[in-house]
Amino acid sequence: MQGHNFINFLKNIVFLQLFLIVIIAGVGIDFASINRTGLEGIDKYSFSLFPLDIGITSEMAINLFALNSIALAGYDAKADSWLVELRREIPENLIAANLQLSSSRGQHINTNKSLADIPFYKEEDRPKIKYYQSLEDFRVVLYCTHSTETYIPDSGKARSDGEKGLVNDVATVISAQLQSAGMQADFIDTIHDYPDYDKSYTNSRETVKKVLDSKKNLVALFDVHRDSIPGKESADTINVRGKKAARILIIVGTDERKEHPRWESNLAFAESLYRKGEEIYPGLIKEFRTKSGTYNQEFFDHALLLEVGSDYNSFNEAKYAGQLFTEILLEVLEEETLR
Repeated sequence: MQGHNFINFLKNIVFLQLFLIVIIAGVGIDFASINRTGLEGIDKYSFSLFPLDIGITSEMAINLFALNSIALAGYDAKADSWLVELRREIPENLIAANLQLSSSRGQHINTNKSLADIPFYKEEDRPKIKYYQSLEDFRVVLYCTHSTETYIPDSGKARSDGEKGLVNDVATVISAQLQSAGMQADFIDTIHDYPDYDKSYTNSRETVKKVLDSKKNLVALFDVHRDSIPGKESADTINVRGKKAARILIIVGTDERKEHPRWESNLAFAESLYRKGEEIYPGLIKEFRTKSGTYNQEFFDHALLLEVGSDYNSFNEAKYAGQLFTEILLEVLEEETLR
């Protein structure tokens, strides 16, 4: 009997804490007054809080509520997975439930946004990139065959089925940076791998064909992914100017399975990017690798697949890798156009 009463006592404490959380979420915290400049050193990308653009991450939400709740106090990455998820989801869901969400919840950056429009992209994070007047008339297009791929440290999972994953935001950063350097660049944010993952490349092939139908001055076509290595629960990084960057793997399809007359041209392009990468940012491009599939690269002679980091890299590491890769790409394209 005493044990039963003790359990009921604990339950009552938890329910009381949850009640206090609801009160705090509803009237006790003025999220609009949170100043982004006071968030230095914090990963400012939040999961489903992202569309709210309020400058608060899920980690910050956890810390805010932990101050008022014994149920949510502390964070132990080694705890049971259900407890970790509970501590992460309750603060975020309560905040979201008490704020007016826009109709774009769950959507990501569209193709027309610049670096200035990307949420949590701080002014000091913007790369000091030179303007390439020689590339003004040339165009680069990016898309994601596996559009739902994302990064576990930020999204809590490797894929966001039905929604665009963070790999789309990496592609958008590359596109926006190319534009700031003077190039014409587009990111096509069509979801290709949902609801039928097995049709991903069939679906993205249609996107590629549409791009090539209007390929005026097209000089490069990139399919942006993130890698996943079975059994590996850590991510490779390199340090560039005091910041961690994910590493990039370039995949080149070959003619082993089907006719692919352009694969050697694509391989030469990959080799140029790798050599320039070793010159500017050694180790960023860890290698270029040939594989027997064509990956829709048979339609263009400067088409490559980029694996920007792995599923255990953070979004910030992948984003930074995309920025650094863009500098490499611009140098290679300028050398090619000036020959």
